[in-house]
Amino acid sequence: MSSITEPIATPVATETAKTGLHKLSMAAIMLGHTAVDIQTSALAVLLPPLLAAFSLNYAGAAAIISANNLVIAVAQPLFGVLGDYRRARWLVPLGCVLCGVAMASVMFMPSYWLVVVAVILSGLGSAAFHPEALSSTRAISGEQKATGSSLFFFAGNVGFALGPLVAAWLIEIYNPQAAVWLIVPTVLGVTALMTQYRRFQQGAPVTRPAGSTRALLRDKKTLTIVGFILFFITVRLTITAGLTTFIPLYFSEFSTLTKSEIAQLLTVLSIAGTVGTLFSGPAAERIGRRMVIVGAMAISLVGLYIFLHNEGWVRLAALAVAGAALSAPWTLSVIIMQDALPHHVGLASGLSLGTAYGAMGLGVALLGNLADVAGLQTTMQAIIYLPIVVLVMGFFIPERSSQGTWNVKHET
Repeated sequence: MSSITEPIATPVATETAKTGLHKLSMAAIMLGHTAVDIQTSALAVLLPPLLAAFSLNYAGAAAIISANNLVIAVAQPLFGVLGDYRRARWLVPLGCVLCGVAMASVMFMPSYWLVVVAVILSGLGSAAFHPEALSSTRAISGEQKATGSSLFFFAGNVGFALGPLVAAWLIEIYNPQAAVWLIVPTVLGVTALMTQYRRFQQGAPVTRPAGSTRALLRDKKTLTIVGFILFFITVRLTITAGLTTFIPLYFSEFSTLTKSEIAQLLTVLSIAGTVGTLFSGPAAERIGRRMVIVGAMAISLVGLYIFLHNEGWVRLAALAVAGAALSAPWTLSVIIMQDALPHHVGLASGLSLGTAYGAMGLGVALLGNLADVAGLQTTMQAIIYLPIVVLVMGFFIPERSSQGTWNVKHET
């Protein structure tokens, strides 16, 4: 019976470990993370002008989002493995540059396939940035690792909220090509990152995990649990990705809303999601994971129905409530996956994050095909009723055991 040990991250420097988080380095990473996620979230707002410019059908437009998300889904775990076994801090500024430059070029591409290439390169930049930036965050946080991680994800949420708003404002005030000015946050982020690059480079070598995963692959109970949670994550994120992608398309065709007003809907959805993620953990500790998941999905179902069938402040308020409820299971899903694989926490995290991007890519592609066959109105109806599936699955989510994990045996 062999034991499995997890890699132990050693603080970057003794001073950082003793004094806590290095504020300047953290600020640089936050600015870089915000810049990267501005690019990714702005892509949805670029779809309507791209659809018109290349006479795309809905499946073709959705495929642009899918290409970006699928590349991130596949490449991010690979870059993460690279960072686990060989420090690659240079990926942080390089990923930020690639993500920003590639996305800034999208509206200047002369053909649809070059647009796809540009969003793929942008996705590679995002995938390269995130694992090493998160590793750097842990290294510079000293004894304040939870605070550092919170700031890191907060910066990403800010980027996702700002991206659609800024992109829509540039397109509406000027023209679609004005979206090139989204490169400004990238320039600021990379500049900040390079001022702290030497500190990111410091640190101890990463320890290679020992042991074999063959026993895990033979454990049918664990694999069933993992498969269930991955499907759970896939369905839930298909709802969020579907809303992010099809809200601009739907309201551009079936409402009198301006581009800025449509972008405000995406911003509300993003900000509400940040709030939901923030409070889901404490709520689960008080009333249980299953109750949070089932309750959140019930709330999101009602909120999305009201959102789609009302106008004005009622529509905005309903979307905010639904967005917060939809995001609540995300953190819990990752924790549940880690509980199911207590000796493979890195694998659990990688599977969760990889599935997240893959789900967004595949889910949006399927919804795009549905829109071509049945129309946008039917597609939006399908999206707002998808929480029923997650709600039903929520009843089968086990609560945390007395040992802190599920009672799953690992012959390792």
